[in-house]
Amino acid sequence: MTVLAVDAGNTTVTAGLFRGGRLVAQTRVPTDLKRSAPELVRWVKTKAARTGRPEVVISSVVPRMTPALVLGLQPIASGNPAVVGRQLPVPLTNRYRVPSQVGADRLVNAWAADRLYGAPAIIVDFGTAVTIDILSKRREYLGGLIIPGLELAVTALTDKAALLPAISLKGPVELLGRDTTRSIRSGGILGYAALCDGLVRKLKARHAQGARVIATGGQAGWVLPYCRQVRIHRPDLTLQGLFLLKNA
Repeated sequence: MTVLAVDAGNTTVTAGLFRGGRLVAQTRVPTDLKRSAPELVRWVKTKAARTGRPEVVISSVVPRMTPALVLGLQPIASGNPAVVGRQLPVPLTNRYRVPSQVGADRLVNAWAADRLYGAPAIIVDFGTAVTIDILSKRREYLGGLIIPGLELAVTALTDKAALLPAISLKGPVELLGRDTTRSIRSGGILGYAALCDGLVRKLKARHAQGARVIATGGQAGWVLPYCRQVRIHRPDLTLQGLFLLKNA
């Protein structure tokens, strides 16, 4: 069986192709109402030409993208694409005050953490926003925190401060910056590492003692070298969760 897992985020749509239970290929395309689905269709046709149409499962935190992806991927799908939260609920007890407010990706990540590593778990997703979520030892999604993402925060800073230049997050990081570019880059990366470590310590102590801490997300690679609380880096966590959910 071939499965196409699609995770639509605010900045990027990530897709992974599973065959025989293994993730054999993945890609990222910009989140774009008109272009994302056609680009994914072209990619799938090059990767799955010999294996037939894949089953498609979609997680989306961009409401306007969901129907565009469903309609755009339908011609290459085996059956109707399944959307998390509609045709495909996540089988975890959701303790959010308003359960429908939880992003599908956060629940999928919690499900993946449970299936791959066991509960309790703390999941840190470094994306457009940084989310830190808790799965209890009873396999309950307890809630979490939402923080502006690293790249978003740095861009907002340099956009609003007249004397601060736009910078790249790629480059040397040092505790004591000696020029403006390195001061911004180091402050952002080391600041988010300290934020992650501090919040994870508090959440562990109050809500999830003994929890495994799993990081994912496109911006995790910048921060994790400076984090002490994160022991597991799983870039494909959401895709794995979608595949496991499709086959639950």
